[in-house]
Amino acid sequence: MKYITVDLGSTFIKAGLFDAEANQQIARKKYLTPARKTEKGSMYYENRAEEFVEIVKRIIREFAGMAPDTEGILFSTQQHGCVISHPQLAEDIYISWQDTRCLKAMADTNISYLEELRKRFSRKDMEVNGVYIKPALALCNLYALFEEEKLSRKQDTRIDTLGSYIIRKLTGNEICHITNAAPMGFADILTNTWRRDMLAEIGLDFIHLPGITKELECCGTYQEGNISVQVFPDVGDVQTSVYGTNAEAGDLVMNIGTSGQLIYLSDRFVPGNYEIRPFYDGNFCNVISCMPGGRNFDVQIDYIRDIGEKIFQVSLKREEIWQQLGSQDGWGETEGLKVDCGFYELPDRLADGSIRHINHENLTLRNVIGATAADFGRVYYKYARILRGAGEFSGKLYFTGGAVLKNRLLQEAIRREFGVEQVVCAQEDEVFGGMQRLIQNRVKGGKG
Repeated sequence: MKYITVDLGSTFIKAGLFDAEANQQIARKKYLTPARKTEKGSMYYENRAEEFVEIVKRIIREFAGMAPDTEGILFSTQQHGCVISHPQLAEDIYISWQDTRCLKAMADTNISYLEELRKRFSRKDMEVNGVYIKPALALCNLYALFEEEKLSRKQDTRIDTLGSYIIRKLTGNEICHITNAAPMGFADILTNTWRRDMLAEIGLDFIHLPGITKELECCGTYQEGNISVQVFPDVGDVQTSVYGTNAEAGDLVMNIGTSGQLIYLSDRFVPGNYEIRPFYDGNFCNVISCMPGGRNFDVQIDYIRDIGEKIFQVSLKREEIWQQLGSQDGWGETEGLKVDCGFYELPDRLADGSIRHINHENLTLRNVIGATAADFGRVYYKYARILRGAGEFSGKLYFTGGAVLKNRLLQEAIRREFGVEQVVCAQEDEVFGGMQRLIQNRVKGGKG
């Protein structure tokens, strides 16, 4: 009884073949995520949606050819973004969570699309959504898209999660999991329904949306020649990664990949100054997103690479630099140098990073990298207190995500700031562990 598991990430699409009877992954491959379209400016982050479908079909062919008894495929996908299919667009477009067009000023006013939406939807209005107005939301960038490009609101328009779009193309059925529906910004996570009232407020209530499920039922079957594979709902990558750690209510999880999320697992729906995302087994993920991630560190690494290229005519990959940095010790002392690692937007402000307190001898590579890691620790500790309160933390602390699992320096800086001796490091691709756990629950008759 074998299943294909696919993680559709921002940089790579990773696929595995899971043998549910043996409870082990027996094959694995990695593919580049479709390239970002470059026709527009830096605030736009779009991909050709059909390219994701073609890669998934290729994965199915390759893995089903390897194991003809493959029964199904399960997706974990990046969140917040959406796919739009509109007659005025030349092709179906995936608008990524990295898109920030909603920060642009509206044509007839000096405020941004984001500010306009914050005026229309208060935090109280969006409490049952679990998320609030922010640049990554599909809600915000869809509103900006329709306003900026004057798209017709009278023509047949479909909005999907990345996963439900792929499911529609594979099976003809449109279904998305609540863990991916919620981060779009207009779903009620207590009733698992779309907020049509919100869409009506901004003139988007005409759009066609997929059905929402919180289960892991079969959405349909993909058939190609002799291949016949059941297709299951798309699940959110963050929640599924957390599920793969076996963390429980009361535990704190730092998911640090390209970007970062700080997550506190709770068995109750308690709104606060954080997002609440639906989880599995009746629990919730209290989340603070837009936390520092690998891309924040890469700002420093790319500066080193630029020096290598411009001064020494040496082209280095990021991985090579990290390998060298990781082989050295003594990163704790920074000789007074301070780094603000907010080179990308943080939960409470836009990008405005800095290196401070420079004197005639402390501006060294060791100090800059060490101070960057130390600031990661300070930022994560600050927001951990918001998530769990100021009292003593009694749960376990987990690290997930490639950017922290591969970075011993970062792990040590966070551990020092939190004052804990040990943390639990998940497997490098814990999202596969989460998908495998969901599959096993289904095979055994449980609910994901």
